[in-house]
Amino acid sequence: MPFSHSGKKTTPCIWLMLAMLIPLLSVYGRPLQRMVKTYVPTTGLALFFGTVSLLLLAALITWFRAQGKPARAWHLAWLIPLFLLLPLTLPLVEERLHFVVFGAFGFFSMLLFPPPVAVLVSLAASGLDEALQWVLPDRVGDWRDVGFNAIASLGGATAAFAGIRK
Repeated sequence: MPFSHSGKKTTPCIWLMLAMLIPLLSVYGRPLQRMVKTYVPTTGLALFFGTVSLLLLAALITWFRAQGKPARAWHLAWLIPLFLLLPLTLPLVEERLHFVVFGAFGFFSMLLFPPPVAVLVSLAASGLDEALQWVLPDRVGDWRDVGFNAIASLGGATAAFAGIRK
């Protein structure tokens, strides 16, 4: 059942927004990255991504409770290393954006599509994002980023699956 807020079905809208955001970040990511590095110190950016990750984790716990499955909240224990600790090991702070965007994309894909389709869509987006960057003049597709995208997408999809599973 799609996530509802105020009686509206928001899952398709959020999923579509994320599906459009991914290629937009590929196309405009380099100029945006230069602008952010100019105006935001690295520690501020790290704090921002850490805060966003913690807020998303809190939202996920709230979502689990709204689904009537607080006992499954223990599934969130594996999300802490995946979405909070693993990104801390990345040499570039802006690479943490992969985990936020693709984790959310995988989560909402699982809410919108049947599980096999959600996994396929998430993995396809993970690879196609980097394939797009191969054809852009100021970007380079990177297999490492495909891996980060795929791990984040599958992590988000698995978290959603744990919440919707009967």
